[in-house]
Amino acid sequence: MTPEVLVARVFGRNPSEIGELTSPETLPEWDSLGHVTLIIELESAYDVSFSPEETMTMTSVGAIKQALQSRGAQW
Repeated sequence: MTPEVLVARVFGRNPSEIGELTSPETLPEWDSLGHVTLIIELESAYDVSFSPEETMTMTSVGAIKQALQSRGAQW
């Protein structure tokens, strides 16, 4: 599953609406609780762990993909 599809699933959106620049500023559903839910889903789907500090920088789909790639995750 791509990060875009996972973000769409977490926030109840169509994957075609999600892109590299999708962020809390462009997706109203992406609030603080949604962010925690998204991080948990990412960690589970890609079998990775993120530090609390790192999760604070993961504020767009592009940033999420970079964080996943730095851990060797593939999709």
